[in-house]
Amino acid sequence: MEAHAVNGLGKDVFIKMLTTELKYQDPLQPMDSAAFITQLAQFSELEEMGNIRVLMDGVAASLTSVNNLGMAGLIGKDVQVEGRVIPHVEGLPDTLKYYLGTNAGSVSIKIQNSAGDVVRKIGFGAQLAGMNSAVWDGFDNNGNLLPSGDYIFSVEAKDAANSPVTVAEYTFGRVTGVNYKAGVPYFIVNGGEVPAATVSEVRSSAQ
Repeated sequence: MEAHAVNGLGKDVFIKMLTTELKYQDPLQPMDSAAFITQLAQFSELEEMGNIRVLMDGVAASLTSVNNLGMAGLIGKDVQVEGRVIPHVEGLPDTLKYYLGTNAGSVSIKIQNSAGDVVRKIGFGAQLAGMNSAVWDGFDNNGNLLPSGDYIFSVEAKDAANSPVTVAEYTFGRVTGVNYKAGVPYFIVNGGEVPAATVSEVRSSAQ
């Protein structure tokens, strides 16, 4: 048997073929000892590869188990993820975070209630590229204190040439569960699913 053929065989098939070859060999022309030794060496290599594969499968399973336990440990924690929902509490200010792809000449933030009505607009001048933040005091455009509930904020930025700047909004929410889809973990945050890989910050729920 050639080496390239052995590499494509499983261990049990290889043993069966080698045994059959020995059983039906011509007594007057027995298998060449060098060839036999070569096949045994190939079997040894195949056996070693099989053991390594089993070991690696066990390591992968252990890492997956540890990773899953770590994900479950974030339930009840507040995390920062990419999103635009503001879980507002009446009377308390909210910090709105967003990422600018390039330097901006002007930035405006629009806040909407659950009905989609714009309740507040906040404007800023020039801001640098990277993570930025703004504070919403919880009041609408008329100075009225808004009730608790989920609000949506969106950021629009333009550069010095009045061209749009790429923006990504971030929000905080409490992790209430973890789902796995095709082995990929998703957190339940603010009533929706977000990929665990998008979590950029974790806070104690006491904060």
